[in-house]
Amino acid sequence: MTCPPSERIAIADLITAYALAVDRIGDADGVAALFAPDGVYDLAALGMGEMKGRAAVREFFVNAFAGMAQNAHFISNIVVTAYEAAGAAQVEAYGHAFSLGKDGNLLEVKARYAFELVRRGNGWLIARLGMAMLLPPVVTAQG
Repeated sequence: MTCPPSERIAIADLITAYALAVDRIGDADGVAALFAPDGVYDLAALGMGEMKGRAAVREFFVNAFAGMAQNAHFISNIVVTAYEAAGAAQVEAYGHAFSLGKDGNLLEVKARYAFELVRRGNGWLIARLGMAMLLPPVVTAQG
């Protein structure tokens, strides 16, 4: 089924909200709230495994934010690859992310995100978020 424009906008808004929430640093509750209660955050491509469930996603970000000084995510090429009017969608997007650690290391990631989304009420939530590296991650010492 074709994804209606209003749904595409809502889906793109969710993906943008994810990037903004991560870049705020410190709002683990805000990031976790974007995931379904049983949502999965799959960072196996970065060697970090999977976080299963909203509580595990929150805990991951509490720990990750503790070592972060700055973040910047740029997401583009958002395309809905599958859509069901009953409330499911699959989306791919490119992400270019930078994370400066308090230790002075800068991590740069260029990835293709794979989102599986579910509609709950009038909004969309992340059921699964994974990624495939477009180029190998780069870590550079700063200063």
